Amino acid sequence: MEALPQSLPTAQPCRSSLLPFKSVFHASKGSLLFGRVSGISYKSRPRQRSTGAHRRMGDRKGWSSSSSSVRAVLDLEGSGATLKASKIVPCRQDRTKVANLEDIISERGACGVGFIANLQNEASHKIVEDALSALGCMEHRGGCGADNDSGDGAGVMTSIPWGLLNEWASKEGLPSLEKSSTGIGMVFLPKDEIFKDEAKAVITKTFKNEGVEVLGWRPVPVNTNVVGYYAKETMPNIQQVLVKVPKEENADDIERELYICRKLVEKASKSEVWQDELYFCSLSNQTIVYKGMLRSEVLGQFYLDLKNDLYTSAFAIYHRRYSTNTSPRWPLAQPMRLLGHNGEINTIQGNLNWMQSREATIKSPVWRGRENEIRPYGNPKASDSANLDSAAELLLRSGRSPAEALMLLVPRLTRIILHC
Repeated sequence: MEALPQSLPTAQPCRSSLLPFKSVFHASKGSLLFGRVSGISYKSRPRQRSTGAHRRMGDRKGWSSSSSSVRAVLDLEGSGATLKASKIVPCRQDRTKVANLEDIISERGACGVGFIANLQNEASHKIVEDALSALGCMEHRGGCGADNDSGDGAGVMTSIPWGLLNEWASKEGLPSLEKSSTGIGMVFLPKDEIFKDEAKAVITKTFKNEGVEVLGWRPVPVNTNVVGYYAKETMPNIQQVLVKVPKEENADDIERELYICRKLVEKASKSEVWQDELYFCSLSNQTIVYKGMLRSEVLGQFYLDLKNDLYTSAFAIYHRRYSTNTSPRWPLAQPMRLLGHNGEINTIQGNLNWMQSREATIKSPVWRGRENEIRPYGNPKASDSANLDSAAELLLRSGRSPAEALMLLVPRLTRIILHC
């Protein structure tokens, strides 16, 4: 590479000398490369990292911040690279410094999570519409895969849309669903047809052994055209299982029975090759979760139920995931079964170790000696948010109030150490 010329045809540069020219440029023949080296400004294609609807770019700040700089173009057409042209590009000193909107949008420190509810506890479809609209506004809080279309995860939790499900039951010739004794499970099943049937058989058998009647399976209507390439490759078969729970005294007892059933299903599928492909997004008499490895703005387009006027709810929790310490997967999208959470628990391994060490000693009269059947309480393969959700669920099903459970999981500061 030839040395830079000692004199330049225009105004004097801000540095008295541009030598030595220390950097080596690598490029294919016939290409042009811009660079900033030893006082020379350069420009190259910025690296991209997909994050939601926006792209986090590389250096977007333009030329050097010195009072004047040299723009140089390397011509690699010939056998030897030569400095083809140079000129001074004075920097504007009078330009007002303002925040770059794209840089602001690209910054994020957490997932996006929100909550909307009717204070009179009146269910309506507008709550669902508003939740989807708010969720769509949080697309910049989430991440996407290399295809720029497979979201890290998005979802909503609502009350069960009984009107929608009763319409389906009527078409299927089933009796009207009793709210007081019916549970609805949102299930990710294996994609393979044979494995899917095996998983459904295990679920049905487990419920039957517990005295819980399976009323039917409802395939969830979806639009796969809005799913990204990588998300579609791993997309599960999504169905809802409708079950009738034996007469219980209150809603907490029903939730506890469904919790035991789910735990027993997880144990029964432990030795199956498809065990990691079976997942309950929710199994409850009160709530239901629609989620997936999607971008927030397409969640309502993917799940057609969410656009149905019969889908009503008095509240909605919505979440857009930005995956950090775990790779994106359909089950790891949020909300979880109870919580919509940001994650980033830096003590998660210690928490899991302590939970495992205490499993044998955790007892409660509400389980009637069945504590061993609902273990383990944690899952190292899951995300920190998923494990927090599991711990919260265990405490609630053991008779703790929501406030009590959360205070145990996130204890208040009891001592302040002052450094003088």
